[in-house]
Amino acid sequence: MGAIILRAMRTAFIVSSAINSSAGMFSPEERLRDTLGTIDSIRQRVPDAAIHVLDMCGDGLQPAQARLLSSQVTRLFDYSGLHDVQAIYKVPNLDVVKNLTEMTCFHHFLHSQEALLAGVDRVFKLSGRYRLDERFSIGDYDDPRYRGQMVFSGRFASQFTPDVTGNDAADNFQLMSRLWSFDACLLPTVRSVYGQMIERMVERLNAGGYIDIEHLLHRYMPRSRIAMRTPIGVSGRLAPNAREISD
Repeated sequence: MGAIILRAMRTAFIVSSAINSSAGMFSPEERLRDTLGTIDSIRQRVPDAAIHVLDMCGDGLQPAQARLLSSQVTRLFDYSGLHDVQAIYKVPNLDVVKNLTEMTCFHHFLHSQEALLAGVDRVFKLSGRYRLDERFSIGDYDDPRYRGQMVFSGRFASQFTPDVTGNDAADNFQLMSRLWSFDACLLPTVRSVYGQMIERMVERLNAGGYIDIEHLLHRYMPRSRIAMRTPIGVSGRLAPNAREISD
């Protein structure tokens, strides 16, 4: 009998960034440096992964920034020219801008670049400036319990009251989005859910409320397709206050 050869898991990382954003404490130089650190952490932990960086800032990348990032990744997308991104950047609330642009650009990528994910087994979504740390192991995702599932770091109670989020009091939770992933078979589901998430956020804003990506992920991702992994193996600094966190 011939030897059985197990194929390594094929992975893609989609990294969201906003290099020239004016929100938060970090300068474009710091954001670029930290995002390069994000990319390096992927290369260290998953050397053969495809890496696609989506820059979602209304102020596009400078040529030197684009050249540097392009040299380190599989594909770089500068979404500053999207009409929807420019429309969102006219909103005065920076939290709204951050959440809506990220959802819009991720949704656009999943629709327009599906061919880049052909043959991939698992897709990871990682926020730029965060990094995979020593607790992350790609081999862990071969566990059968993660097949056909989305993997998040955990479910957390909302810091907002239900009248703000529009959620039922008994279901006012969030799923952390710094690092999460999904089995590639769920691409149509994730794409559809992100369309719902965008519609819901616009609805809440028009009603005078607020909601963000984490709450929307919990509200719309099918519960039967969610698995938890704690710790998930990601670290970094929060943009508003530079506080170091790890999940």
